[in-house]
Amino acid sequence: MLMYLAPATTRRSGVVRSVVSWLLVVALALSVAVPPVPVSAAPTGHDAFMDTWARSDLPVAAGRISRTWMWGPEPFTTPLREPYADAPGGTRLVQYFDKSRMEITDPALDRSSPWYVTNGLLAKELITGQLQLGDATFEPHPPAQVNVAGDPDDPTAPTYATFGSLLATPPLPVGTLVTQTLDRSGTVGEDPALARYGVVASVHVPETNHSVASVFWAFMNSRGTVYTSWRFREDALFPNPFYATGFPITEPYWTRVRVGGTPRDVLVQCFERRCLTYTPDNPPGWQVEAGNVGQHYFRWRYEQLGQVPQDAGVYELATVTNVVDGDTIDVRFADGQTARVRLIGVDTPEVHGEVECYGPAASQFTTEWLNGKQVALERDVSETDRYGRLLRYVWVGPYLFNELLVREGYAGVATYPPDVKYTWRFVEVERAAREEQAGLWGACLVSPVGGGQEPAPAPPSTPAPMPSPTPTPPPSTNCDPSYPDVCIPPPPPDLDCGDIPYRNFTVLPPDPHRFDPDRDGVGCEAS
Repeated sequence: MLMYLAPATTRRSGVVRSVVSWLLVVALALSVAVPPVPVSAAPTGHDAFMDTWARSDLPVAAGRISRTWMWGPEPFTTPLREPYADAPGGTRLVQYFDKSRMEITDPALDRSSPWYVTNGLLAKELITGQLQLGDATFEPHPPAQVNVAGDPDDPTAPTYATFGSLLATPPLPVGTLVTQTLDRSGTVGEDPALARYGVVASVHVPETNHSVASVFWAFMNSRGTVYTSWRFREDALFPNPFYATGFPITEPYWTRVRVGGTPRDVLVQCFERRCLTYTPDNPPGWQVEAGNVGQHYFRWRYEQLGQVPQDAGVYELATVTNVVDGDTIDVRFADGQTARVRLIGVDTPEVHGEVECYGPAASQFTTEWLNGKQVALERDVSETDRYGRLLRYVWVGPYLFNELLVREGYAGVATYPPDVKYTWRFVEVERAAREEQAGLWGACLVSPVGGGQEPAPAPPSTPAPMPSPTPTPPPSTNCDPSYPDVCIPPPPPDLDCGDIPYRNFTVLPPDPHRFDPDRDGVGCEAS
């Protein structure tokens, strides 16, 4: 459920008819800063992971709010399969982010449940060394000698192993000022001067017999901008206070660690799923942060313990080498093979032949987002269309780009069975885009996309220009009657003028490929 940019408040109305106007539309589109996606960012590849990320972190990525990432800007691994005894088939789908790991243990569970995607008990495993391989299946290993907070090379910072001897420490009484300190060796001390920060033990959690520091409890129960149902809104940051963290497994401790090389006072408390830190010197919104437990755990499991990552094979990686138009790209695979890819389920305005409203803006948007980037190509049912183009969903970083195009108003929904895996999502995001007059829905008087939803045009008041000679089509029984002078098959797939050799040919309603956007009876008019 993604909206990737803030809706523009300076959308233009009317049909853009001139080159100057088109350039203005492109400039308006580019004036909105896009969330940065590194060239080699790992794509997400599962829409439930994407939705979970988007709820808390899309507002951060889009600049809607300044606060800690709960997952990170994007995944740093491809989707993996990890052994889990209680999952169907004995493995489950996971993906690692800086701050945690997302998991789908049982794909048959209710997708609407906030627990459909879980984040592992990573901090607990790192502290105890007990690698969890099932609900009650564990494999013993040494605890992780990895710094919990501060610079990773700080030789005095506490590690996950440091907390191993503190799991059974009695809880601080509620209301007690937190002034206890902790060093790397696990020695607990007291520093009354730390009372100046005003942190107290706020609530006792009987499940684990530990108290939660007030700054962390406030964060776990905070409200702010989240992203749900394809819209930004104000809501609880977490559906449950313990959703992201799990229960506390240690008490809060002050420690002195280096942050960017500078020694700072940092409060640390570990929970089952994450360790939270509080740095009073940080700016508001970033004082409470989730540690990089996802990075730490991955390094422990796959580097220190020597396990081998197993790719889930949900997509194929490629590099975008050229953008043909808003919904068509050229890619190169790791083996050097190249292909042209048509994005499934969406349709952007035409830029070949007669240029349609918002067509150049859509092409520019796709170029800015994809050209030169590593993307993931996900197949639905069909391998190619009849013109040899691969039919794929395109993932870039944490985003499903097909959906991004629709949500930002650069494309409409174009559904061609049997490739309908994400149709329900695309329909919902188009509804949101229309409601907000995003992109072409606010800039174009007559929509150039949308699968024939516009009313049929009135007959032209002036005679249409005579079509110029076109190549003689081969005999065929699969020619769409909207194009009587040439042989063009009906959709699917949706074709653009750049996909066919014909120009200036007769077009009759309903024109399913929309070769005649100005409805003068002539298709793909040569300039």
